[in-house]
Amino acid sequence: MRQFLTVVLAAAQMVPAQAPKPEPKQEPKQEEAVVFRTTTRLVEFSVVALDKQGRAVRDLRKEELEVTDKGKRRPVAFFRFEGLEEMKRKPQPLAPQTFSNRVEYMPGPARNISAIVLDTLNTPPLQLTWAKSQMVRYLKTLAPQTRVAVFHLGAQLNVLHDFTDDPDSLRQRIEKGALQMPLQSEEDIARMAREADQLLQMFPDVPGLEELLRNQLEIEAMANADVRRRRTEQTLLSLEALGSHLAGIPGRKNLIWIGAGISMLAITGAMGFGPHGGFQSWEGMVNRTARKLAQEGVALYVVDSKGLLGQPNISASLSQAPPAPGRSRFEKQEMTEILNSDTVPAANELASVTGGRVIRNTNDMTEGMKLAAEDVKASYTVGFYAEGEPDGKWHSLKVRTSRPGVQLMYRQGFQSEDPAAAPVEWTAEDWRRALLDPVISSAIGVDAHCRKAENAEAGSIFLAMQMEPSQLKFVREGEKVMTDIEIGLGDITATGSAAFHCEKGRISFDAARQKPLSPADLRYTRVWKPAAGATRIRVIVHDKLAGTYGTLDVPLPAK
Repeated sequence: MRQFLTVVLAAAQMVPAQAPKPEPKQEPKQEEAVVFRTTTRLVEFSVVALDKQGRAVRDLRKEELEVTDKGKRRPVAFFRFEGLEEMKRKPQPLAPQTFSNRVEYMPGPARNISAIVLDTLNTPPLQLTWAKSQMVRYLKTLAPQTRVAVFHLGAQLNVLHDFTDDPDSLRQRIEKGALQMPLQSEEDIARMAREADQLLQMFPDVPGLEELLRNQLEIEAMANADVRRRRTEQTLLSLEALGSHLAGIPGRKNLIWIGAGISMLAITGAMGFGPHGGFQSWEGMVNRTARKLAQEGVALYVVDSKGLLGQPNISASLSQAPPAPGRSRFEKQEMTEILNSDTVPAANELASVTGGRVIRNTNDMTEGMKLAAEDVKASYTVGFYAEGEPDGKWHSLKVRTSRPGVQLMYRQGFQSEDPAAAPVEWTAEDWRRALLDPVISSAIGVDAHCRKAENAEAGSIFLAMQMEPSQLKFVREGEKVMTDIEIGLGDITATGSAAFHCEKGRISFDAARQKPLSPADLRYTRVWKPAAGATRIRVIVHDKLAGTYGTLDVPLPAK
């Protein structure tokens, strides 16, 4: 990474007077002016209301809800029913050579969407084949104008098809797409235990054989735990990237994750004992990801691809080979592996914290997709003001309704800002991920205008960019209010290689300012000659105070 310039920018210094502006024909509607307060913040979240039969309750009233924040009742300040069928929406037009990652300028949903993730990282090939066929089957039943996106989670997260209301194009993309299989597989400990029992029966008098076989089983189980840990880390990073991609879309955002799931526990040895015994939990990682998704308004629907399952039965699994007299010699090792491969706790944690569901023990995986679609029809956006100074803690939410027989689904809490938190400094790996991630982030709205540069070296381009102020964090410093950002620009070739440069900027305004901020107040321009072979520019805006970022891909103008 080449950081060639560090500057402090005042708003008036960001763009020369002669610089052309990105010209969206209509600025997005702002719900309220930017007011620099430290004691009152609006918290919005989605609530799904269902009756006893699981049907949508579409006439809930604001006065029927009670919201508590860490046990303190908060008056409902904002209430909107989101379940109305929307007319087919065309994106707002942009001026030539102008691009945006904001929802109103994309051919996607205005609000309330469902995104499907097909997980091949954690899913065995046989289950994956069934899951693909179930997805295609579901897409055939989509109602007209239903907007869905499909993503693939393999070694990295990829977009199979971004939001569209054309189910035929979705089906074709899924059917024709070559999905990557897991790079690392796990050993079948139950099969190895049966074979070890058979070997002991064949050679009962060989000294040390049982101990040798037990060590081999436990070492293979340790390798399995390491594979699961790496998969869990990659899966959680990918889910967080998807959360950032969906963050700019208002309303309810349903993320339907289809796969075998992840575990969040690693016990080694014989139930944690013995020379290879140990215990490791990834519950903290899972909970952090769940809270990030909840903060971005994403509800996770976890669809287990394993289908109908009975309870694990060690005796039945060993019946294929005669065990040693009395019981299996390696039952503790098998039981340890069963505990390690249990994906239910992680699924429950992710779904409950985000206000989603877990769909398991069914051969009809379309059930999860149908439930997500039905929940949108029963969704409301609720908002309240969290009073008091931000404390940087997770605040638990409780929502109750006075109407009998109504069940509510919602995220479990929200993350309060940390007023004392130091700016988030990105590492080279953070920049690389944001630069090369095929899924863009809409957590910060970015508009950009790109054209050939005049009066500059041949091949140079001019880029003018502006940011959405309502999605940036501002803090007060004396009589000024400021935000601390970094802007990264990557010249990306058709093969995916990139040249990169970064600038830091501090934008400040008078705290007494009365006029609301608009994207035009946060503008940046640059002229440079892109690297040889570059076909597009990846624009990255990193809010160091909030730790969020937005990205936008801009094709280079024709030569």
